[in-house]
Amino acid sequence: MALARAPQPTPSDPSIVRDDALSDRATIDVWTRTHPKYRIRAIVLLSVNVLLFAGVGSFAWWLRSGDWFAPATSGYLDELSYTFLGVGDADVSLGSLLIDPINVQQVPMQIPILGLLMAALISIPILVAILYRFWSSLPFIAVVGFLAVMPWLAITLLLSCVLASVRPFRTRIRFVSALVGLVPAVVYFALAWSGSTEMIVGRIDPVERIKFVAPWVMAIVAASIAFALVLSIARVVNYRPGAITPLLAVMFGLPVALFEANVGRDELYYRLLESRDQLYFTDTDASIALEQAARERWESHPSPKPPWSAVLDLESTKWAFALTGGVREYESKLTELQTDVTTRCDWFLEHFPDSRYAVNVLFIRARALDMRIDQGAFRKTRWIRFYDDFPSTASRRWWRFVLANAADTPAGDVAALRLAQLDARDSDMDRAVAKLHTLLLEDHSSAKAKPQTGGALTQALARRDVQSSLRISTDRTLIEAQRLYHLIVDNRDPIYGYDPLGGPRVRGPEPHFGMLDLDPRNDRYADNLKILKEHYPNCQLEDNIDLELAELAPDADTKIRRLNELITRFPGRDAIPEALLRLGLAYCEHGRPDRGDETLRELIQRFPESIWAAQAARAAPPRTWTALSGVHSG
Repeated sequence: MALARAPQPTPSDPSIVRDDALSDRATIDVWTRTHPKYRIRAIVLLSVNVLLFAGVGSFAWWLRSGDWFAPATSGYLDELSYTFLGVGDADVSLGSLLIDPINVQQVPMQIPILGLLMAALISIPILVAILYRFWSSLPFIAVVGFLAVMPWLAITLLLSCVLASVRPFRTRIRFVSALVGLVPAVVYFALAWSGSTEMIVGRIDPVERIKFVAPWVMAIVAASIAFALVLSIARVVNYRPGAITPLLAVMFGLPVALFEANVGRDELYYRLLESRDQLYFTDTDASIALEQAARERWESHPSPKPPWSAVLDLESTKWAFALTGGVREYESKLTELQTDVTTRCDWFLEHFPDSRYAVNVLFIRARALDMRIDQGAFRKTRWIRFYDDFPSTASRRWWRFVLANAADTPAGDVAALRLAQLDARDSDMDRAVAKLHTLLLEDHSSAKAKPQTGGALTQALARRDVQSSLRISTDRTLIEAQRLYHLIVDNRDPIYGYDPLGGPRVRGPEPHFGMLDLDPRNDRYADNLKILKEHYPNCQLEDNIDLELAELAPDADTKIRRLNELITRFPGRDAIPEALLRLGLAYCEHGRPDRGDETLRELIQRFPESIWAAQAARAAPPRTWTALSGVHSG
């Protein structure tokens, strides 16, 4: 005889339709109630949830791009495709979200913001799938994929929602189902993070690495708490519509409020501006593009094709002409980049005039106007290199703003140096010396890292110095300032005055320039120096002119010979300490470390107070001499 089945518990709510499929309380969801008022309420609240979640997705995209609506962004489809296909690429890994545009090391408050944001992105679709059935979660998954532009997370959530809500994977205990659905998200975090460990781990110390793991741990914990809260509320209200909406509003509003209160929109827009500035003016290996252009030209040539080497040489010549000839394609491109950066700087200053980053933006704007392409380096190495240590007159106004607003900062030091350079080129030596004197007398200990105070949490969440990301070398700034200061003070000629250095104040016969008017990286630098020597014979500056000409020697032997001749001819002149340093480095680079060591010791003994003696002292032991090869006259 068959045993009678035990009666199943049935819902007491009369609005719930009872049938064999829905007789178990574990299967009750929002759509179980068939009364029109419940259906209308469910549809309305689900629509509200979708809109709120769309805000979460848009906020996730805005934190990466500065644009609110991803589909309206230029290049949206390319970005979506790159994010989907770039598996294993560090630029699209979770680690990139923690570095660019806002780095959690510089702004630690991004840790809870990103943790709560990711918790909302992964928990809400799973909860909707459990309480509203699987098909209702599809719009939320689409938001993650197409508005937050996280296609792989969307695919992961699709699997999570299936495990949490579709038979036979779901369980009778909804919280357990939610945790099962969370497993693919945990695997996603682990796999997506693994693509960025190589990019991050090698750059930071072990303690700092915690900052790059904390957001994902926080996201998992916060998602689990959200599951418990929403499912408990849903059980209390007997799974009526509306259990998700309040928590979703909180999970959307809390990261936004934290960001607005502790980070700020100016932080994001400044970091985007800073990243663009660094991207534009980063040294680039043009040899690959050059070879590709030559390959395309060679393949398009009709048969019989010319030798490949001949085509490559011809294309190389054309590229060199583009840099040095009348076409100047790269100079035009540089102008476009400068215009874009300065326009974005102006926008930032207009919208965030009181931002803590306003001085940084002024600095970036001034430096962008000073950027030039090193034409000689391109011809020698096929690298497109930028430099900014020969200021443009167009940047004078902006350097003045920097100096007026941040005189006692590294950015203010650079501004003082650039303005002194411009004053000296205008033959206003008194003003230039006054700026340099003030700069060199300042206490630059504030530029060094200061120990943090406060508790462990306070230190962990403390921001870095505002100007740290500008990568200003205070030591280099001071070296350039001291060199210019002594160049002016020690080279007032009894006959010509400062004309050989800053150019004649009154326009007369050529030349109309002085040595400071000449860009050391210009092709005609050596020729113009020789013109100065001829026009101002036996001038006080002659030793410095010969020093620059020696540095431009075509080979190491010629350079060493010229430097020795200079030291012998001008034994007591102001250029001798720098000449000894360059000679010592030249010996080391030419495979004669013993002579180099001897020359550097001579420099330290004869000129112990010289800035070049300090550089020579840093050069010991001999294996570090080559590190000083970057010291140049620019």
